[in-house]
Amino acid sequence: MSLVYRSIMTTALDRDLPERAASALSEWLTRRGGAGARVDFGRSGSYELSKRSRAMVVRHDNPEERVAFLRLTTESDKPDGRWRTTVTVVSDPRRLPHGYLWTDMTAHPRNGGGGTERLDIAPPDAVRLLLERLPCRDGGHPVPAEPQIVRGRDAHAVPALLDAIGDPERRLALVVSGPPLRMTVAAWHAAITAALSRTVGMCTVFVLDGAAHEQLSGKLPKGLDVPAGGVRTFLPDAGLGPAADARRHPLMSPRTLESAWEGGRIRAWVGRALARSVRDNAVNSPLPPELRDIDSLLNEEELDAFLSTAERRPDAPSASPAAPAASDSQAAVHISLLKSRLAEAARDNERLRTETKRLSTRVGEHTKERERLAGELAETTEELESSRAELYAARHELAWLRRRLQEEGRFRLAAERPPADPRQSPPQKVEELLDRITDEQTLPNLFFTIEDRDTVRELTGSRKEGLWVTRAWEALLALDDYARYQLEHPSSGLGFHDYLREPPDGYAAIPVRRLASRESDTVRNRDKFSDKRVFRVPQEVSPDGEVTMLAHIKLDSEYGICPRLYFYPDLGPGTTNRIYIGYLGRHLPVQGTN
Repeated sequence: MSLVYRSIMTTALDRDLPERAASALSEWLTRRGGAGARVDFGRSGSYELSKRSRAMVVRHDNPEERVAFLRLTTESDKPDGRWRTTVTVVSDPRRLPHGYLWTDMTAHPRNGGGGTERLDIAPPDAVRLLLERLPCRDGGHPVPAEPQIVRGRDAHAVPALLDAIGDPERRLALVVSGPPLRMTVAAWHAAITAALSRTVGMCTVFVLDGAAHEQLSGKLPKGLDVPAGGVRTFLPDAGLGPAADARRHPLMSPRTLESAWEGGRIRAWVGRALARSVRDNAVNSPLPPELRDIDSLLNEEELDAFLSTAERRPDAPSASPAAPAASDSQAAVHISLLKSRLAEAARDNERLRTETKRLSTRVGEHTKERERLAGELAETTEELESSRAELYAARHELAWLRRRLQEEGRFRLAAERPPADPRQSPPQKVEELLDRITDEQTLPNLFFTIEDRDTVRELTGSRKEGLWVTRAWEALLALDDYARYQLEHPSSGLGFHDYLREPPDGYAAIPVRRLASRESDTVRNRDKFSDKRVFRVPQEVSPDGEVTMLAHIKLDSEYGICPRLYFYPDLGPGTTNRIYIGYLGRHLPVQGTN
């Protein structure tokens, strides 16, 4: 199973902490079905909630040491896979300065296919109930169930927010938004609450009013501002000093959010994009050492509870007539849960064995790759020295030309500076990339037919957004220069693959390994895959107004979103002499992800 949700919060030490948490968890189970009301949180046991849902309670109490641990595990079989939610409540005053509320949710997709990337992951309602019933904290600041409005008229509100942003004990992400200029704080708060509904328990969300936004703007380091109508995600352990890396704190710009505003709400892809970095931070955060020890203890208690249940069954030889008899259904539920755990452990072991073999193979591949890269480095070093010599010669020529202009009396012309080349620095954000690709002057030989720009905007908010945008921009420059080369050399017959292998002088290129000139036979020959690669083009290119685009550029090779850029060259005599970009977004379906 894959961990898809994690929330670790602290709360004030209270002798009634397990009971207060049990009350919220009992309500949660009752909402899921009537069987939840029969779950006894006072002792360890197993329960069948429905034909597809089970629950297990593990209770560990030591009154002498004032230790109380409570764990509820629910497991549900759903159409998309098996989901398990584990809520643990920890109270140990002698060893821990505060109580802990810790929730994990794991998912095993149906048939093991497709991974968890496309699962519809929502926080358990149990977390929302616990946040509403208990004073939960992350580091030194509260974690409410809904976004909080920060009002400038409260003299303590903005300083408290700054303390929370810079809190070194903070584990969860902290999301801050300033309202758009033409919208009330209440309306924007409602929109942000809806957009971030899937991040409950994984972050703390604040919405600034105008006065608070103005106060905060002057106190954050340069590059870490929260623009009006934008959203900044402050990740923990990132630092807020003068040298803070703004890329560590993702920003969704006001323009992106404005473009996503539809029918009085923010479109769903914004919530998914904002939740991505929040969830990555949460699930990648390891358990504190003290919780790891408690986790191991409760796993042992889980097994002990099963053995005790088996001993108390009426057909057990040593059962006492006065001992409470556990029902056969309770034992069956316990066995089912433990079998599921054992099967999961077996799958994990097999996965680790397979991963070990794969990594051994990769070590050999990386050794060869290292040797190849060493050769490339030597060649690149030679190119660098050559480029430096060319740069020195160009500067010398520029200075000589300026002196000649001055000698000819052209002083104003000699003092002029050329306009900035927009192609020199790549965009950093998806919205900036969309702005540039629709500017016909920047890339005159390309034509963008992308109908659904949400596929592009879905790349917003990822920790890899900058990498994807940069590689997309480099690919577009290379395609534009390739089209220009074909116009200037119509008889060259040079294909794009050969163009990238040996780029002509003065023309942009990308590493040839990023190019896939066509798709696999399976994708080409099966309609359900090839139909996904049919994109719009002008009718002068195709009378149908669409063509199948198989050539594409890989912007990433890591599993997951793994963006792709699909294009169609229409170059040569009797053509439009343009390259058409039909798609930019997450990896399209193939056999392995079907």
